[in-house]
Amino acid sequence: MKKHKGKLEANTKFAYLVNLPLIVYLCCVLIFPICWGIYISFTNKTIGGDADFVGLKNYARLLHDSEYIRSIVNTLKFTVISIFVKMILGTIMALALNVEFKGRNLCRALLMIPWTLPNIVVVYNWRWIFSSNGGIANHILNSLGFIDKNLVWFGSAGLAMLTIIIANVWRGTPFFGISILAKLQTVPNSYYEAAQIDGANALQRFFFITLPEIKDVIILSAMMSTIWTINEFETVWLLTGGGPNGSTEVMNVYSYKTAMRSMMLGRGIAVSVLALPVFIILISLLTKRMLPEEEGSKKVSKRRRAR
Repeated sequence: MKKHKGKLEANTKFAYLVNLPLIVYLCCVLIFPICWGIYISFTNKTIGGDADFVGLKNYARLLHDSEYIRSIVNTLKFTVISIFVKMILGTIMALALNVEFKGRNLCRALLMIPWTLPNIVVVYNWRWIFSSNGGIANHILNSLGFIDKNLVWFGSAGLAMLTIIIANVWRGTPFFGISILAKLQTVPNSYYEAAQIDGANALQRFFFITLPEIKDVIILSAMMSTIWTINEFETVWLLTGGGPNGSTEVMNVYSYKTAMRSMMLGRGIAVSVLALPVFIILISLLTKRMLPEEEGSKKVSKRRRAR
């Protein structure tokens, strides 16, 4: 028992030694900035000005600020719709690419392009597509007879929100598709053959075989994509700037405007600090779902030691 304990302590020391550079790096670029940001959020710090401690005043003002509340609502709307659509399209994409056909590998490579392109390139392409003058979206809708005059996509609240959702979905769907496809490749064909023998149709095979097999991957992909989508800034800022009239002003755009345009750095950082518990919960849930076997092995080893 003592020998086992000594070996465990030696392994622990070795693990800490090996990971020491990473721990130091994380302290410098992650822990220190977070602690500094939390401190600044309790001050009236402005850009170029001094920081005086004001307690919870920044948080109280934010919670009573209708523009901040609207940014939270916009963030929720943007995130929920985007994740739902990406989940559906990603699943369809994975199912289609799992079928054997000529040129399948080429299609897989092409469908990965939206996820690999630099975001700024993607955004400016969408700005051209949704341009009110000469944009291809208006041209297609005019050609099909759906509209008789050009739509001002970035000048209408509903249409502006639609544009940033479409841009986010187009870019994020391949992540769902490739993740789900990787799991589909591990599902034995014998499951489907047995179901066909039993008379199950395509819909029944999907709901009783495919969906249970890919459920965990879908949940993991959705949780990871949720973190990325809530943090979205570049797409929204470059497409709409949060307009018109704040209809697409998500949380990060509001934080940027407060900190950089209004010069109220303390209050702008407080916006991010308020969102921190949400990210901690999401990351915690994501970690637990990604490492279930490791947790299970720990429990087994503890039982063995107790015996």
